[in-house]
Amino acid sequence: PESAVRCEVLARQGAHLGFPRPPRQGDPVEAWEYLPGPRGMLIRLALLASALTPPLPPGAGSEAEAAARREDQEFEAVQPPMPEHLLALWRAGSGAYACFQREFHSAGAGALTPSARAALKEAAAHLEQLAGFTLGERREFILYGRLQDVFVPLARELEHCADAASWSLQRALHPLGTNSYAVDEASKTSLWNAGVSAAIGFYRRAGDQHRAQATLELARKHPHAATHYERLDQTPLVFFPGLEARPWWEPRSFSLVRKLESAFADPGSRAALLAELDAVIARGGLAPILSPAAPLGEAGAGRGEAAGNESGGTCGAADGAAGGTTPAWSELPLFDGRVWDEGACAALPTLRGLLRGRGSEPVDECICTAPVDAASPNLCGTNIVVTLLRLAPGAAVLPHCGITNRRLTMQFALRGAEGVEFTVGGEPRGYGGDGKAIVFDDSFEHMVSHRGSQDRYVLYAVLKHPGLTSSVETLKS
Repeated sequence: PESAVRCEVLARQGAHLGFPRPPRQGDPVEAWEYLPGPRGMLIRLALLASALTPPLPPGAGSEAEAAARREDQEFEAVQPPMPEHLLALWRAGSGAYACFQREFHSAGAGALTPSARAALKEAAAHLEQLAGFTLGERREFILYGRLQDVFVPLARELEHCADAASWSLQRALHPLGTNSYAVDEASKTSLWNAGVSAAIGFYRRAGDQHRAQATLELARKHPHAATHYERLDQTPLVFFPGLEARPWWEPRSFSLVRKLESAFADPGSRAALLAELDAVIARGGLAPILSPAAPLGEAGAGRGEAAGNESGGTCGAADGAAGGTTPAWSELPLFDGRVWDEGACAALPTLRGLLRGRGSEPVDECICTAPVDAASPNLCGTNIVVTLLRLAPGAAVLPHCGITNRRLTMQFALRGAEGVEFTVGGEPRGYGGDGKAIVFDDSFEHMVSHRGSQDRYVLYAVLKHPGLTSSVETLKS
């Protein structure tokens, strides 16, 4: 409750930094008047409302589609009922968004097809009109979240980045957003962190440095969230001051890199590594990464170049070399920080021997491991710690920041390194050829552009930050 009051002040401050609430008009709907207690209690009540939502029938589609339907049900179940003309706007917008979800997932390539893009724009038109009315706190919170879901995939094109930033920030500034914050990697809530981090990144891509800086200053004012950022190009979900921060690290200072590069330099082990990779590819062992929020675009479509074309296609249409039918981004996870995937490791025995010993522990101590206690902060910041990654030629990973600055990222190029450029913290680099590694801090804004002709395959691993001890308590002190 005390933090709720402070965060309400933050929301009011945000309105004076160039981020006004959407204007209200007509038919105000009075909601939540019957709820007792301070605003902080709304979080518990919102969770209760979600729990009371009628269950969905079996086989209701993908998890993302099911979650959207639960939100639709909750939006309409909030009391008092909405006027019919407002309810019609919500249903039209949510129906168009559901159409987008079906199209996106059925395409199976992670691309924004022209029809998926058109569905998103239709959803945006209805939902932005609805945002001009007073709807009550819970409904507005759901609406802002849906608008964020609509504009984030649209922001693969530069023209929509400012809107994606605005709605990401609106949701963060909502009382339910400011009270849903993360203090470390183990936090169960993170809407505030995700909203301000995304807003800064989208404003930067839109070229609006003033609003990006104002959002950073706002993020630093939260009394509890780990968003006390120090620079615009390093805004991960959770940020901890005091650690050595530089975009690029010397790869060969890490024993894992030396081991991998040495193995690749040996003709016998190199042949074995590549033969095993070919076998995995031949049997379709890599699964596509299909999140609508994935920062995918065309090669060259970073902060200054639009991703899309005049014929109505989007950046997603060029994500795969096969006209959007082949996923641009796919992977085969090997290690989640606690347990190795035995099936995946069996398919890559040479790589397995370089990465792990006989048991479950990584053979190299610089690979990040997750704590046994799930309540402790997982400094890996992810449940995919080691994985095999593919990126198609002509594709790009648009500018974004990672989860935490308490880790580093290694990528070891197995094949297709030529023509791939990484930019981290504004500094561009390549791999230096197949069999070479890069190590970078992915809490800095980073992007990838693949202008080569081959699929790029890399071994990705999360590394421990050299500035941390093994004890989280020591770090906190």
